[in-house]
Amino acid sequence: MARFLLQLIGAMRRSKTGSASEELFRHPPPSEAPQGRPSTISPVWLWEAKAKEEEEGVPDEEGWVKVTRRGRRPVLPRTEAASLRVLERERRKRARKELLNFYAWQHRESKMEHLAQLRKKFQEDKQKIELGWAQRKF
Repeated sequence: MARFLLQLIGAMRRSKTGSASEELFRHPPPSEAPQGRPSTISPVWLWEAKAKEEEEGVPDEEGWVKVTRRGRRPVLPRTEAASLRVLERERRKRARKELLNFYAWQHRESKMEHLAQLRKKFQEDKQKIELGWAQRKF
């Protein structure tokens, strides 16, 4: 913020009309010019945001640190979509933790059922192929 004020004072001194905002905000300094694709956000907003970030957590001349509302970790947004995502994630987590095939005999049965399904599907596919050969569609 101090650097921003120094730029403003310097612009006021250089300005012929006395309007420092016109001279200061017309173009950003070359060192802080945005790189790449032009942004829809004006350079003034970018400078202010950058100055706030630089100022945050840094002690001033007297050793005081500015405390802000933001914490170290970003907070989850309190929207309905975000809460639904969290609930869905918890539901999936619970389903994964659910004990399936706890006993050995349950595990064997599920394996046998799976193999029976695979055999059935194989037989169906085999019949489709035979039908295609019989109709000369291959």
